Amino acid sequence: MDYQSAAQAFSEGFNTYVDYVKYSFDNPGFRNPLIYLFLVYIATFLLESLLPKKINYPLVGRKGFWTDLLYVVFIDFVIMVIGLAAVTTTVEFFTKKIFAAAGMTLPLVDLHTLLPSTFVRFLLFFIIIDFTQWFAHYLLHRVNFLWQFHKIHHAQETLGFASTRHFHWGEYLVLKPAAWIPFGLLGFSAAEYVLYYIWIAYFLTFFSHCNVNLKFGFLNYIFITPETHFWHHSRNIPAQYGVNYASSLAIWDLIFRTYYLPKDKEPILGIPDNDVPDTFLGQMGYPFKAVFKMKSSPAQNKDAAYQPQQSRQDRRREQKKKGK
Repeated sequence: MDYQSAAQAFSEGFNTYVDYVKYSFDNPGFRNPLIYLFLVYIATFLLESLLPKKINYPLVGRKGFWTDLLYVVFIDFVIMVIGLAAVTTTVEFFTKKIFAAAGMTLPLVDLHTLLPSTFVRFLLFFIIIDFTQWFAHYLLHRVNFLWQFHKIHHAQETLGFASTRHFHWGEYLVLKPAAWIPFGLLGFSAAEYVLYYIWIAYFLTFFSHCNVNLKFGFLNYIFITPETHFWHHSRNIPAQYGVNYASSLAIWDLIFRTYYLPKDKEPILGIPDNDVPDTFLGQMGYPFKAVFKMKSSPAQNKDAAYQPQQSRQDRRREQKKKGK
């Protein structure tokens, strides 16, 4: 394997995305996804400000708000710039090498030839990636090793628009690039995959974490909404491994019977036995420590009968006071 060429592929992917970011800010417009991202920030922040849900935490003053904002900057302007395109391009390089060694070439099926329409290709891309993300999300909850990383996202006991980026960087630099492979078989380059992914990933994910006082009715059965996604973050659910894994479309949860939207109770956010640190740096190191002491227990353990007593932050404050 030519590792020097792999390093070159990584460098090219990095430089391509950096050039794209520079171009985005030099040429602002509504059709530019990075400019669109700032509009999403503003729109979802205003939505929470104007239509707050009547629960016991404010928009800015809620626990974890500033940590969430740090995650937004870290994921969107550090990890996305430094790693996503670069790692995906490297995955593309090694995948082509492996297929070439087997006497095969990519793509196996070129959708650019079969489907000349950019809109139709994008629509098909959206459907495929939405299912792959649903399945990857399902695995994050079912596989104990993966859950130690994804647990960072679910340790939050309050949610807001910025909570959508409260992920460990490992999820973005491993799962997202690996998800390119089926698209590579269909003729999508790494650069095209990253661009399409950015367009798809932005609005609904931020919107689904909004703490807003809105009812979505039948739309809950079509798209991901705050009503359904807050139950995904809830611990008082009957399913041991979670519910509502959808990234955009609710159809996958309906098909595989992981859809859950009760009308007679409210979601209680968080996870049982929460030992995730409160600090950003502590959360970055947590999964690596956790994998060395994992037990054979399930990846997570939801409790349908759980009733809240005291938040983990309050419990830790009391423990610190007692320690003094």
